[in-house]
Amino acid sequence: MAISEKVLGFMERASWIRKMFEEGIRLKQEFGEENVFDLSLGNPVAEPPEAVKAAIVKAAQDPAPGRHRYMPNAGFPDVRAAIANALSAECKVTLGPDDIVMICGAAGGLNIALKTLLDPGDEVIVFAPYFVEYFFYADNHGGQA
Repeated sequence: MAISEKVLGFMERASWIRKMFEEGIRLKQEFGEENVFDLSLGNPVAEPPEAVKAAIVKAAQDPAPGRHRYMPNAGFPDVRAAIANALSAECKVTLGPDDIVMICGAAGGLNIALKTLLDPGDEVIVFAPYFVEYFFYADNHGGQA
């Protein structure tokens, strides 16, 4: 399979977190899944509580029209409004739903922010200690970390 030199270099210099993840897979194969607790990528070792499972089932069974289609890019307006209200009270600022953008995890949010802000060649300052993937995120959007 042909891989670009850039991606090949990234793979050869993979982060220690990724290497720990791959070592966890190897150890599970050697010693059995039940004997290895892999915390390398924030993978939880505990199953979600029953209340969380019940909430997921309830959401999946929601018959509201459009509830299970793609949502607007910024997220469902009612969810954004609820988050804005909660943050306004907690942070003692005034926020509205238009101040909130829903994301899928920290990595997704950082990639969106960098894509929004960076022009090719812009410098990204990364303070230590840091998550090693920040360098890849900056590079994804033309930045130099």
